[in-house]
Amino acid sequence: MAESYFIVDIETCPIDIETYLSLDEEKQKELINPIDSKIIALGIRHDGKNKIFLSDDEKEILEKFWSEWSAIKKQYPMISIVGFSITNFDLPFITARSFIHGIQVSPFTIKQTIDLREKINAYRYGPTRGKLKDYASILGLRVLDIEGRDIPHLHRNKNQEEIKEYLLNDLELTDELYKRAVKTNIIKITKW
Repeated sequence: MAESYFIVDIETCPIDIETYLSLDEEKQKELINPIDSKIIALGIRHDGKNKIFLSDDEKEILEKFWSEWSAIKKQYPMISIVGFSITNFDLPFITARSFIHGIQVSPFTIKQTIDLREKINAYRYGPTRGKLKDYASILGLRVLDIEGRDIPHLHRNKNQEEIKEYLLNDLELTDELYKRAVKTNIIKITKW
């Protein structure tokens, strides 16, 4: 395999779920931001092993996440951080929510981050079709019937195991997409 890497993925939920559920889909999307929403689950995949941080206490999730991140970075200082839409969603969300809770982050550089969506789309500017599940399906990978938009419903109904299963599946799908990007040299596409 190319270089050492770990995968990060989050699941979020609006703080005011009832208001969110009363809105149409377009208005719901507006609430998925670090001011109006919170992290309900965070996952890290490293060396084929998953760690899931899932709790009703967002601060606890973030503290455990940054502790694990720091432990990995201490052992492998030049390790790459991999995700799907990680530079536009996951990392900004995690950082902003950490700021809100006053949690010390483990510093990182975007240069060490590999956003698979950007790589696969060769840094195309503007909206583009192709979610993680779309690419995974095309590659014949096991995709769950759960969608990201189902997470608030699952959280409200306290279906923690389904959220955990969804996050685990996303971590594994991201890992498979990363391996394909390495194999096809897409991982070597750079913006500048």
